[in-house]
Parts: sequence; structure tokens; C-alpha cells
Amino acid sequence: MSFSSRSNEVPPPPLEKIGDLVYSPGTDLPFGKRIRIGLSERTIYESAVEHGYLTGIRAHFTFLEDHECLNPVPLDDNQFTMIIEHLVPSDLNEFEQGLWRSHFIAGWMGVYLGLIKDEDDMDLDK
Repeated sequence: MSFSSRSNEVPPPPLEKIGDLVYSPGTDLPFGKRIRIGLSERTIYESAVEHGYLTGIRAHFTFLEDHECLNPVPLDDNQFTMIIEHLVPSDLNEFEQGLWRSHFIAGWMGVYLGLIKDEDDMDLDK
């Protein structure tokens, strides 16, 4: 097993501030949602985490439909890699792509484990 030094890792994105709210735009949820700060309402944009998770859920349901499967399916490393390389957004930096990939797998496995029964369970408005 090899270990890399901390200096070789991709640094996390900097924290940002909207009103009095301090957040990490690449990792915090619930991005893409309306929030009220003082007298104004703002939309916090969707993060790579949430986008990857939701894409994983949608991709699994699409996979089931395309393959006419009734039961959710797990994938091995090669299958995940093939799907992820096709779907990962190219406009994300390396750090965000890593977040997107891991949460894509979490979304896919949420369907497999029965935590998400259909796309209505995705609850995009909360």
C-alpha cells in the first residue's frame, strides 16, 4: 500500500460567504435551493456532490429501464468506470470530479439498497 503526501493531494475549494452563511461550494448541501438571508432570497447553486448523487440515481433507473431489469443491480469497478467516464461533467476541476464520482456511486447504490424506490423518492425540492 502506498501513501501520498498531503502536498500531492488536490486542495479543497475555498469557503465562500453569502450574507452570514459560510459554506463550501464544492461539498456542502443543499445547493440549488432557495434560502432566505435577511430580507432577500438567494439560490445556492448545485454542487458536484448533489449533482453526482442525483445523476447516480437517474443513471441506475435509466439502466434498469434500458436493460428491462426488475431488480436493481450492483456494478463492478470496470462497469462503474465505464459509466462514470461517459457521464462525469468535463467542466469540473479534479477535486470536484472526485466528489462527483464518489457521490454518483452513492446514488447508484441507494437505488440498489432499496433506499430510493423510484425517481419520486429523490425529493429534489427539499
